[in-house]
Amino acid sequence: MKILCYGDSNTWGYVPNIDGYSKNAIVKQYSQKDCWWFGLTKNNEVFVNGLCGRCIAHENKWLADRNASKTIKNELKQYSDLDCIIVQLGTNDCKTEYGDTPLKITSNIKNLLDYLKKQTGAKIILISPAMIIENNKITKKYYVGGQKKSQELDYLYRQLAQKNGYTFVSGVDLEIGEDGEHLTINGHKELNDRILYALNKISNKDQQFDY
Repeated sequence: MKILCYGDSNTWGYVPNIDGYSKNAIVKQYSQKDCWWFGLTKNNEVFVNGLCGRCIAHENKWLADRNASKTIKNELKQYSDLDCIIVQLGTNDCKTEYGDTPLKITSNIKNLLDYLKKQTGAKIILISPAMIIENNKITKKYYVGGQKKSQELDYLYRQLAQKNGYTFVSGVDLEIGEDGEHLTINGHKELNDRILYALNKISNKDQQFDY
């Protein structure tokens, strides 16, 4: 299969860093073999498009071209004949500065997924965000209410997938690191297992399922 993994810093492979939002932060990236999508490369042609700070429908004040709803048209031009698109977005949209409700975030991602489906005809796998933990200086400042939002998104994303024939993979219980928002290596490994299971179901022609 030709697969596009499209998402944010957890797709890119950001290593949890409690000082990640400081001016002199040293950003580290997991090796490819430790990222959740690496296991897909054994039997598939995989394209990875993950960007730190990418939102579904918001601009990033520090980084350019992070509004997926505005950039997706040009980004899709890089790929052809995709069989499956795996979308991992929603964490950044939970930030306090955007003020989005879980319902608004879900509405935004529905529009994005509908566009992807219309333009490519590919199967869609939607991953819900890992649960944001408001117990440190990053999440207490940038994600006020984010823990509850991320939990609600898991339910709303599941409902969205069921209603629209997309495949849903839950990420809400994946292990995250010290910054309260990024996956650990164990979190990536568990997500890899879930995605491989999802792809197996798709390849066996199951219409949709939840995991």
